[in-house]
Amino acid sequence: MKSRTVKIVKSGQQGLIEARRANLKRLSNIEHRLEYVEVYKGVEYINDAKATDVNSSWYSIDGLEKPIVWIINSSGDQEECEQLKEIEAANVKAIIVLGEDHQLVKSVFEDKVNHIQSAQSIYDALVESAKYAVDGDVVLYSPAFIDFNRVAGFKENGQQFRKAVREFRL
Repeated sequence: MKSRTVKIVKSGQQGLIEARRANLKRLSNIEHRLEYVEVYKGVEYINDAKATDVNSSWYSIDGLEKPIVWIINSSGDQEECEQLKEIEAANVKAIIVLGEDHQLVKSVFEDKVNHIQSAQSIYDALVESAKYAVDGDVVLYSPAFIDFNRVAGFKENGQQFRKAVREFRL
């Protein structure tokens, strides 16, 4: 006889949190989706370039347990930026906003996150992130918005992030 494993479904928010963490582990095997890049000076660098919408970035932030320095793209669209208000930023210790239209993103988080900076390139964002990230933290590149002014798409963004992390540690 085959034995069956019965999976107990937990109710409420705790069950949802555990399911998200399990999915995060599964997603980390996908290129540009919570992709581990490396650890440098005790800081873990994660490429989440495929998260080109607010919901995907929220999912990533919500599932990480360590303090986060979040690198996000800017957006000049007020309606898109309003969606950011739904993100619980308790574990986000700093935000680095890439691009020209950084003010809208900054205004959403100014009461939630102590350190918000802007940067013009992914490499510059890594330099800024080093001011806040310490041993045990995560630097998460999860753009939340598509920025076709800088690159062709998420694959190019992710490749640029990986390359910048490797150059940054040299």
